Amino acid sequence: MPLGDLEAEVYNKILVVGADAPLQAVLRDHLREGDDFRIETAASGFEAGIRAESFHPDCIIIDMALGRIEAGQIAQNLRKSPDHQATILLALTSDEPGEETFALGFNDGFKKPFDGALLAERIRRLISQKKSEEP
Repeated sequence: MPLGDLEAEVYNKILVVGADAPLQAVLRDHLREGDDFRIETAASGFEAGIRAESFHPDCIIIDMALGRIEAGQIAQNLRKSPDHQATILLALTSDEPGEETFALGFNDGFKKPFDGALLAERIRRLISQKKSEEP
C-alpha cells in the first residue's frame, strides 16, 4: 500500500483557504493538528488549486471573506476537477449559509464566529460519510 493511501486512512486532511492568521489558529486549535487531522493552508484560489492537487484533502474550508465571487470560483473550479468532485467543500460565512452557498457547490457552511468543537465534529461526520461511500 503506498504511503499516501495509508495516510488517507489514518488522517482527515483539511485544506483551509483564505482564512487570516487568527482564524487559522482557531481552526488548528479545534481540529487538533497532529491528532486525527492534517491541515494545510492556502491564501488564494491559485494556491488552493496547487495545494489541492498535491495534498488531496478530504475537506476544503473556504473563508467567504475572500469575497463571494472568488470563493465561488474556487468552489466551482474544484468541482470541475475529476479529482475533487467528491471533496467536501465547507464555507465559512459572515451570515447564515443559505441556498446560494449550496448553489456555489459547497456541501455545508458555518457562520462566523462558530463553535470550533461543533465544526470539528461536523467535518469528522462528513468525512466519515464520504469515506464509507467510496468503493
